[in-house]
Amino acid sequence: MVSRRRALQLAGAGFVALAGCADGGGETPNPTDADTPTETPPATSSTPTSETPDAAGVELTGAAATWTRSFDGTLRTDPAVVADRVAVVVDTTVYGLDAASGETRWTFESPVTVDAEYGRPTASLQVHDGTLYALVGVSVGTGAHDYVLHALTPGGDERWRYESPLRKFHQVAGFGDGAAVIPTHDDAIGGGREETTFAVNLHNGTRRWRADTGDGMDGAVGRRYAAVETYGAVDCLGLAGGTHRFRYSPDGDADIGASAVGSGRLFVGLQPFAQNADGPSLVALDAASGDEQWSLRDATVSSLRTPDDLYVGGDAVLRLSPDGTERWRYDRGGLLTGVPFDDEALYTNADASVVAVDRGSGDELWSADTSDVALPRARGGDAVVSSDGGARTVYAHGVSDGDERWRATLSGEYPPTPAADADGAYLATAGGELLKVPF
Repeated sequence: MVSRRRALQLAGAGFVALAGCADGGGETPNPTDADTPTETPPATSSTPTSETPDAAGVELTGAAATWTRSFDGTLRTDPAVVADRVAVVVDTTVYGLDAASGETRWTFESPVTVDAEYGRPTASLQVHDGTLYALVGVSVGTGAHDYVLHALTPGGDERWRYESPLRKFHQVAGFGDGAAVIPTHDDAIGGGREETTFAVNLHNGTRRWRADTGDGMDGAVGRRYAAVETYGAVDCLGLAGGTHRFRYSPDGDADIGASAVGSGRLFVGLQPFAQNADGPSLVALDAASGDEQWSLRDATVSSLRTPDDLYVGGDAVLRLSPDGTERWRYDRGGLLTGVPFDDEALYTNADASVVAVDRGSGDELWSADTSDVALPRARGGDAVVSSDGGARTVYAHGVSDGDERWRATLSGEYPPTPAADADGAYLATAGGELLKVPF
């Protein structure tokens, strides 16, 4: 699911970071007090629940569901695809389903214990280098506890687990230099370095380092550095040893809107308030020293991505070289947070349309009319899948021509973000069902 902060931005301003990373090199590690991962038995399989051809409350136009699954519990995550499996977390159990049939191939039970009267499970899934990372914990409204990060193979075996000692909300900001970076926060708003960000080694699940930061509400991870977005500031950390490089706090009244790390730089997108309208909207900082390299003004910056150069989303989509040189500008606007890129194009939203923009030239390849904010969320096979939470509608368009393949209208609350593979898209409903729709 999207973070609490990003969900509020989406509801209020049309924003919903997947921050790419392209800065090379390394640092000398510092000694750490690494934790020992817990040994666990292998995962077990379960019998699938009853399957039905159609999900309740889902209207499909242009296609029929390949399969539909319902679960005896509450879905806690978006679906995630790893190899030939699609995974979700139901309460505190990770399900690995056969992507072709929807049958349960394995389950894995997290050791998190939830008080039935006070608290609820919270979880997220991410896939990195063929491993499924499941972060499971307990939310108690204004606090959280018992967070565990599990590294699972596509076959459901647990490679390791890291049990956090912190009674805070956790999230995986990203992966870099062989580690997962995990900021933490609580619900008390503050600007000091009062929280903790830590890194977990991906090869064995030991803690590499922990560092004091502000409330980690979001972040970006590169090859050598990590950025942790806090209230009104960004902390920059070295990935090798967790060294606190610097804290960037913008002058005047401005909100941190986005961050990205790449080419030895930390990029920070700002949302200046009216009384500081003349301030910069984008700042590039040397990631080692914090010295400002360049800045951009007179632009609206909603999101930043660094798959190679810096891509800026807002009132226009910009592709900038690391030194700030503009390579191209796409003037119809676009929201780039989390949208899919491939070798040829990036996919975004502009003027109530899903559009494909050529990554080399910035030319529009095609445009398809949709609802107000149908954000592309996944690229699979020969299609791109978009979701409009307000309209509760998911669309699939062909990547070569933008022709609509199908659309699905879901009842209930804001639908989870869809996932996709070569054969189709996986949609979770607010009612707790998961269905596959073919391309």
